[in-house]
Amino acid sequence: MMNNLTEKEFLENYTDTIYDKPSVTTDILVLGVDETFGKLKALLIKRDEHPYLGYYALPGGFISKGESAYQAAARKLAEEAGVRDVYLDQIYTFTKPGRDPRTWVMSIAYLALVGDVSKIKTTGEWFDLTIDEDRIRLYGAQSDTEIIYPVSVKSFKNGRISYRNLVAYDKGKGDKLAFDHVEIIIESISKLRAIFENSDLAFNMVGDSFTLPDLQALYELVLGKKLYKTNFRALVAPKIEATGGKIKSATSNKLSAEYRYIGQ
Repeated sequence: MMNNLTEKEFLENYTDTIYDKPSVTTDILVLGVDETFGKLKALLIKRDEHPYLGYYALPGGFISKGESAYQAAARKLAEEAGVRDVYLDQIYTFTKPGRDPRTWVMSIAYLALVGDVSKIKTTGEWFDLTIDEDRIRLYGAQSDTEIIYPVSVKSFKNGRISYRNLVAYDKGKGDKLAFDHVEIIIESISKLRAIFENSDLAFNMVGDSFTLPDLQALYELVLGKKLYKTNFRALVAPKIEATGGKIKSATSNKLSAEYRYIGQ
């Protein structure tokens, strides 16, 4: 019996051939904003190999032996998109059978947050990302590519907890994303919205200095809802300080008090 062995003996005789093994990838939604905090931007890469040759996809790829999922995500962002040293956090692991036509592949999804995408040099393409109750739309002006998914809101139950989330439908003609990457976008935005208001994540998406109107515009853009000015300023007050200077607001094009992030 194996239990009569020492752990060293057990490991020396161990074989993993009795188990099927999946390949593991990492895929990353890089989310930024335009210069006026009026549009969310998502970074997509046009695939140059099968499967899904010619389709747009999120940056990502296979995790190499000896590296963590986080290290792989950072590496693929640098290799595929030229994006480095950004906020990067794990969102979810996608394991649906058949999600990759090549073989059994699981994907560990990450969310990367950046600021004004016009200041970021990348080999990918920035797409406008709009999420409504009935559709998700991605539009890349550079290639004049529009990707639309009809969506609906569905309720899910986990134990005693019920929650609502969007479900995308791969219907109709026109361009679509490779693999299940629209599901990664949905899950990433859902998780981000759940924690954004009560976290410091917004400060990864503004510059070293900013105005309060611009910061509020960013919060509203990500959350998809309007915020009361008084409540918003009370929310962020412990996290910021005035510099004593003034800068031009990107949203109003007027001079406003300059602030910087100080944390909590």
